[in-house]
Amino acid sequence: MLGIWIGKLLEFLLRLAGRRATSFPGKFALRVSPGILMKLGRQLERCIVVTGTNGKTTTTQLLAAMMRQEGPIITNAEGANMQQGLAAALIKHADWRGRLRAKTAVLEIDEATLPLVASCFPIRVAAVTNVFRDQLDRYGELDSTMQKIISGLADTEAVLVLNGDDPLARHIGLGHPGRVLYFGLDERHLSPQTREQMRDGAFCLECGERLAYDGFFYGQLGVYRCPNCDFFRPHPDFLARVEGAALQLKQAGQPDVTLRLPVRGLFNVYNALCAVAAARVCGLGTEHIQRGLDAFRAPLGRMQVFSTRPEAILNLIKNPTGCDSVLQAICQDAQPKVVCIAINDLAADGRDVSWLWDADFEWLAESGQAVHIVTTGLRAEDMALRLKYAGYPTVQMHVQPNLNLAVDMSLALAEEHGPVPVYVLSTYTALYPMAECLERKVNAYAHETAYRTSVS
Repeated sequence: MLGIWIGKLLEFLLRLAGRRATSFPGKFALRVSPGILMKLGRQLERCIVVTGTNGKTTTTQLLAAMMRQEGPIITNAEGANMQQGLAAALIKHADWRGRLRAKTAVLEIDEATLPLVASCFPIRVAAVTNVFRDQLDRYGELDSTMQKIISGLADTEAVLVLNGDDPLARHIGLGHPGRVLYFGLDERHLSPQTREQMRDGAFCLECGERLAYDGFFYGQLGVYRCPNCDFFRPHPDFLARVEGAALQLKQAGQPDVTLRLPVRGLFNVYNALCAVAAARVCGLGTEHIQRGLDAFRAPLGRMQVFSTRPEAILNLIKNPTGCDSVLQAICQDAQPKVVCIAINDLAADGRDVSWLWDADFEWLAESGQAVHIVTTGLRAEDMALRLKYAGYPTVQMHVQPNLNLAVDMSLALAEEHGPVPVYVLSTYTALYPMAECLERKVNAYAHETAYRTSVS
């Protein structure tokens, strides 16, 4: 009980001070009451878990928006997905006697944290977005990441909802004792391998043979098969075709439905499809799902648009495949643009920034769309060097380690060219400072506009 009181008091004080209370209250509560996750988690009647490498936060918020149409839920909305964040989310929804106000939780859980906390929750559905190489200093190589997910789900009765287009996510389902369902894209969205991108999971995890692909969606996601054994891409139980801003869903035994999407970018289509599939497994109908999609608001740094002058779009990057998917979305916007890239190497980012050399920054150089690129953050010079080797003209490149000054420079350069939009790419610890800086710019522009209107 003491841990809950301390956690709730810290949450109140942090909110009063205008600070985020996503992890800190949970961290102190766990120190005082190490069993608090078990105590609170066991009060739930059902828990839906979202894990995987990329897209967890967006998928969780999409799914949470859908589940709220059915009734109150508990969720860690801002992506605090380790033990302290999970504890903080539960404490927030508990009263001072430690009783939860809702009996359903939709929780984003970090892959490395999942085996540590799975026994604390009645996990009924577990969705895996994808499995990519990520932060080697935290997760190790891919086999280590996969083993963490597999061991975390091994003793649960959860229905698994897996990305069937990802051979690594597909492998997770092979030994699961419970029900396994797959989601994936219609094959008409396939593209041939036209770029030499880094692709994880190139070899069959059943026999070691190199996988054969009919085409790719992005990264290693595509239509694959092993030429040596019976490992292959399953026919998706939830099959999606995308037409503009609409997702057409085919599900066995159900009528086809068309859903309006609130997100853009192919990687976000996968996030939405994962959330829709999990919602269907939870028994939600089309009306609840669509209302949830309509109510969704993009989480911080996931193609988040700021009404600065010119407009800025903020994106989180943290590993090669995730970065490539953002670069692909940026280059699909054919208009000229300024790009600002913030790279930090603090613990939450991953100390090892060698992943920058596996990301396809050549895309930016070859597209010719980026009229200027500004690099910033603790590793601004490393990013500039990577761009130089990618073939981007150094005369159009600017190094400004200070984040605020880098935003000022990017917006000024964008204004000179049209104006054109500014795409901001940021690692995790630079994301919140970047968002705060852009929000200040939005407010300043709004005040300036209001003042001009009042005096005209």
